[in-house]
Amino acid sequence: MMRGSPAVYATFASYDEVAHHSGLERADTFEALRKVDQQFARIERARRYAARPYRIVVLSDHGQTQGATFLQRNGYSLEELVARSLESGEVQGIAGGDEQAGKPSLALAEATGQGAKHTEPAEPAVAGDRVVVLGSGNLGLVYLMDEKRRLTSEEIDERHPRLIPALREHPHVGWLLVHSREHGPMCLGCGGVRYLEDGRVEGEDPLAAFPPNAPTHLLRTDGFPHVADIMVGSFYDADLDEGCAFEELISFHGGLGGPQTRPFILHPVELAVPDAPIVGAEQVHDVLAGWRRELQGDDAVPLRGEPATVA
Repeated sequence: MMRGSPAVYATFASYDEVAHHSGLERADTFEALRKVDQQFARIERARRYAARPYRIVVLSDHGQTQGATFLQRNGYSLEELVARSLESGEVQGIAGGDEQAGKPSLALAEATGQGAKHTEPAEPAVAGDRVVVLGSGNLGLVYLMDEKRRLTSEEIDERHPRLIPALREHPHVGWLLVHSREHGPMCLGCGGVRYLEDGRVEGEDPLAAFPPNAPTHLLRTDGFPHVADIMVGSFYDADLDEGCAFEELISFHGGLGGPQTRPFILHPVELAVPDAPIVGAEQVHDVLAGWRRELQGDDAVPLRGEPATVA
């Protein structure tokens, strides 16, 4: 700000990290939040000495939802459930880990100008007898490594007939996202199926307990080039306001259900926001980039092409 940089971005991760392990409303979590707020006040006070005017926008990339973990509830993990439901093969579990682990080294490298040492994680090898299971909050990802492409639900049923039934019938699983050769993207639940392309539901809607735009999110996810063969979402209990993570975090995000799906943008009132809901990272980018162009000129931020439906 003192140098007059046209845009400054900073990440404040302490509340997120403490909440993951302590819960949303514990004393130590609120203490972390108070300290973040103190830093916002410090930035606000510094504006009067800056080389140019600045506006401050606070972006929460997600919320968090609470609940005992899948392992705590069952005594076994999602990885173990998948392993015992296969006809054959070895299951490799991959922990989500600390999402903030690389940020201190990046910040230090930026401050010293020496560059950060970064090593890409090794990719699991494709082999017909390997299955990779990853827990990311209350979202589970199951990769069947038979092929270098996503398997259809029909292929999964042919090779591992017990796998999809074991997952969709589990009491702590809310839905599965798979892709059918015949029906396209499908969301499966214990008592029904939702066909995502046309919205048709057979039996009980597996997304009934989740936000109204959940089908849109899952349809978008189905189109990602590296989407898992089976995407697993935990249950969500609206009365208790809880789900369960597939990793050992008591408060989590990454899937659907509860306050994890309610982020916010805190901004000066003179910056216009779209009337329609802002859904997805691309649309958030369009809003933020639009503000930069408005404040700094049309050439401040390159366009990504046609903006999403939030212009």
